Amino acid sequence: MRPKTPRTPAVALILTVFSAPLCSPVYAHHGGAVEWQDSVEGPITGIATEFVFRFPHVLIYMDVEGENGETQSWAVNTRWTPTILRGHGWNRNSVEPGDTVTVTYRPHVTSPTVCQMRTVKVNGEELPLSF
Repeated sequence: MRPKTPRTPAVALILTVFSAPLCSPVYAHHGGAVEWQDSVEGPITGIATEFVFRFPHVLIYMDVEGENGETQSWAVNTRWTPTILRGHGWNRNSVEPGDTVTVTYRPHVTSPTVCQMRTVKVNGEELPLSF
């Protein structure tokens, strides 16, 4: 005996409406072309305050001394997922709070202290990003 499937458009519509929120993470992913400027800037150097090694992208939060001497909090985004970075030797302990981090980066189009890393050195040692 075949399982019963919805036969009316109303039932199909209701199922679609109530299942759509379950799929929302799929819709949320996007390309970065509209977020990041094409120019490469830096290097900037700061002190790591947090390392977020989880999906969708790995992040380094760091304090950077601004031109006026005030500390600015920066968010440094990677293009890659933890899975890809693990394949290049990264792990949850690649950056620890207090580490000195130097990055070259692509700036965010609207947020001056948010960027996407191009290269990164932690305590003077380069973490591999060659793809």
